[in-house]
Amino acid sequence: MQIREVVEAAVLTFVLAVLGIATRGLEPLALFWPANGALIAWFLRRPTRRSPLCWAGVAVAFVAADLCYGRSIDFAAVLLLSNLAEIAAGLVALAPLRPEDRDLAHPTAVLRVGVACVLAALAGGVVSALGFALRGDPEILLNTGTWWMSEIAALAAVLPLALTLPSRPWPAGWFARAIRVDLPELAGPLALLVLMAALGVATGGIGTTGYLLLPLIWSAMRAGIFATTVLAALVGLWIFAALGLGLDRLPSQTLAEDPLRILLSTRLSVALISMAAVMVASIMSTRRRIELRLAESENRLALAFEGTNDGIWDLDLPSRQLSAYDADLLAARTDEKPCRPLDDWLPKIHPEDKGRVLMALEEHLAGWTPTCVAEFRWPAPGRGWVWLLARGRTVERDHAGRPLRIVGSFMDVSARKALEQKIEYMANHDALTGLANRHALDAALRDRITDYRRRSAGAVLMVIDLDGFKAVNDGHGHLAGDTVLRALSQRLTEVLPAGMTAARVGGDEFAVIGGELKAGEIEALAERVGAALAVPIPVGTGTVSVGASIGWAFLPQDAEDEHGLAAVADARLYAAKQRLRQAEPPSRASA
Repeated sequence: MQIREVVEAAVLTFVLAVLGIATRGLEPLALFWPANGALIAWFLRRPTRRSPLCWAGVAVAFVAADLCYGRSIDFAAVLLLSNLAEIAAGLVALAPLRPEDRDLAHPTAVLRVGVACVLAALAGGVVSALGFALRGDPEILLNTGTWWMSEIAALAAVLPLALTLPSRPWPAGWFARAIRVDLPELAGPLALLVLMAALGVATGGIGTTGYLLLPLIWSAMRAGIFATTVLAALVGLWIFAALGLGLDRLPSQTLAEDPLRILLSTRLSVALISMAAVMVASIMSTRRRIELRLAESENRLALAFEGTNDGIWDLDLPSRQLSAYDADLLAARTDEKPCRPLDDWLPKIHPEDKGRVLMALEEHLAGWTPTCVAEFRWPAPGRGWVWLLARGRTVERDHAGRPLRIVGSFMDVSARKALEQKIEYMANHDALTGLANRHALDAALRDRITDYRRRSAGAVLMVIDLDGFKAVNDGHGHLAGDTVLRALSQRLTEVLPAGMTAARVGGDEFAVIGGELKAGEIEALAERVGAALAVPIPVGTGTVSVGASIGWAFLPQDAEDEHGLAAVADARLYAAKQRLRQAEPPSRASA
């Protein structure tokens, strides 16, 4: 493997050096020197190539190329040291560049490459100036500047292209992608490059370099980074070729007086144009990559909300504009944003829930709650009212800390609310009769006592015990007994005035809690209840009838707490039972 790399390094260096020497123009240096940029990328791609043998192969190839063109050994040695210093400086400058950034897909990587071009060319210029000074040329600053500006142009044109070339072994499908994608992307800018080059030859003048900006801009904006680096290298190559062949008719007086200044200035402009084009291409690539990731994120978000039937909302507080997207809108990617003033959304909320929603929003805006959470009913076509749970959080504030934007989600919780209501009903109602149970009765009694303590509101507690119900169960069975209990519960509910709550607190025990009544009113109510419950009830092929003993207690006349009220009501109930037994015939009473 190492022998092959040494041979590869020597062949690559010799071929590119020969091509560069062949472009010598108005100065001893080459018009275009691609070897150093290509070798920096070659070494950078695989660290194992930086072995002493590979460096030796590169050195031998450089000297061999110079000797082939008749250069002296001392001149070749100076150029060799300058080229090696430039390559080494470029590798050091690009050492922090991560492997995943070598495709120049990030603008920061392009900036690092640009800095590396400057430093590498400067290192080569300093070494070459010192070498020429040893050979008797005292113009150190001039030689340094000449090499520096010459190599900046070559490095800026070649190094980005060499870095973005596909690595061997080439990825699967690379050739097919190049045919289908890269070549079509490059075809338009390349055709425009040929046209602009021809226009430059036809018009001449020092401004012809600017003609080539159009294809570079086109490639940077529309094509990929690799296509742009190819085009930038072709632009540099064409400019130097045009200068060397005399196709660009530069001002004759300036050219005759100071040809190096014209040539070096042109090279520097080529370097800037090339790096600018690659930078724009990298920025556009980053933008496309961000847009792709954003589209993928939106797609995942849409799929997630589509699977959960959730949605998102976005409230801009300064304008009071609210945007809401449900799962269907997210999945459809509609361009029509359902953005309307907040005051257009609020009237749709159920009137009983609107105040709670506004309070949750105001408390969050005031900083009292970390999130805005509210449950409310919302009209749904064909479904009536559905329950929604909305959650949100402030995501943007002004310099004073005032909220500017709230973003959140909403979800349909109708099924959960229905289950909660069912659980609440079961916890507070008797399963057989549908009346309130003892738990609900105790809560209602405590509420009445609290109202009395707050605003002196009286109340009444009535307890009812069925007489003769055991005989129904014994004689007709428990199913018949259940039928009787349901019928009696319905009658009790019908005979009670509005505002009174009936409850089943035991097998054949009932209770009623209501507002303040006078003694005569409660006695009249007890008579109506007893008469309603005593009406015969059809059971099977016959009928049954039961009686009722009733007791009551007044708040606050009899007691001011639930235990005292219950004791008084039970005492009156017991007294009513005693009177009933005393009034029965002796034979029945003994039974």
